[in-house]
Amino acid sequence: MKRPVAIIVVLLVLSASLGYAYHEKSATVDEARAGLMAVSNTALFCLSDLGALETMLENNASEELVRERVGRYAFCSLMLSEASSSLYEVTGEEIYWNVHVAASNLADFFNHAKNSKDPRKPVAENLDVLLHIDREVSGMYRAWTRGNVTESMASQLLNLTEGLSW
Repeated sequence: MKRPVAIIVVLLVLSASLGYAYHEKSATVDEARAGLMAVSNTALFCLSDLGALETMLENNASEELVRERVGRYAFCSLMLSEASSSLYEVTGEEIYWNVHVAASNLADFFNHAKNSKDPRKPVAENLDVLLHIDREVSGMYRAWTRGNVTESMASQLLNLTEGLSW
């Protein structure tokens, strides 16, 4: 009689320990996800004014000013790329992988433009695509704040960034 009781007690203690460990890990994952979502949201906000490049070109902004702006976009794209990659690792959701690849494409483009002799040239050559990306990112930013980003949005952004040339 003592042996079955001892086994039950051991199983209860083990079960409670495993339950606590699972809950603790789950809470940590939720906190990490919330932090990564906030970083991604900030990066999307930063990228939501890509249309400013059109205004800069129309007003004949200096090379230095355009270089500074595309450098900022390169940083924001890299920040979005890293955060969405981490979100993919945490959640396994493909939407975050598509955002990661799209943001990596943007970071590559903006780094190329920043390091080119005249950053206005690659921006001007890709202005139509950049304006489409601006609209997609702006919509994605609004949806991200409500947690409503769709796979379609992420795929569309990825497709647009694959249209950049340099």
